[in-house]
Amino acid sequence: MINLLEMKVKINFIQPILGSWPAEEEIYTRYILSKSPSEWQAEEEKESFTERDYDRGVTIFPCDNKGIHLMNYHIKGFLKHAGNVLKDSVKIKNLRSKLDDYLFIKERKIYLYRNGQIIKENDGVLERPLRAITMQGPRVSLVASEIIEPPAEALFTIQLIEHKEITLDVIRILLDYGRFLGIGQWRNGGYGQFEWQEVK
Repeated sequence: MINLLEMKVKINFIQPILGSWPAEEEIYTRYILSKSPSEWQAEEEKESFTERDYDRGVTIFPCDNKGIHLMNYHIKGFLKHAGNVLKDSVKIKNLRSKLDDYLFIKERKIYLYRNGQIIKENDGVLERPLRAITMQGPRVSLVASEIIEPPAEALFTIQLIEHKEITLDVIRILLDYGRFLGIGQWRNGGYGQFEWQEVK
């Protein structure tokens, strides 16, 4: 019998969060949906895709008739990255891989709230230069992302299959990493940072 531990978490974004989905449906369908593990998940995610009137290269938030949200794999992806960074600190080898197998986010869609209401529209679009070193030398291009400004919060449930190494205390340490590197686009620029609290 599987013993499942649960922890309800509320995150409060302390920095603006940037959308990470491509705005063009063709790009979204070709790349993002091709990564979905099953056909039903692909169709479910497509329901959250509403093409915006943007130029190529803009990244957006998933949004359905209820409002703007993250997907559960955004949260799990953050925790896996934090696990990879902090594996030596918590002394668990291959922590990222173990989180993939033992940790789950219960809710499929994680809605963003402000003042108790689901956020319906973004707060604008942030443009920024993107520098890259190519075979032809340094190149600079402009990229843009939908932005949600604080205050913004989200509520979700972490489910953990009981494991001798990975405990809820380990997950709490990983969540603390959100103050330094957050969720969404341009995380290494300080966007998407958050604080969290456990909801009883």
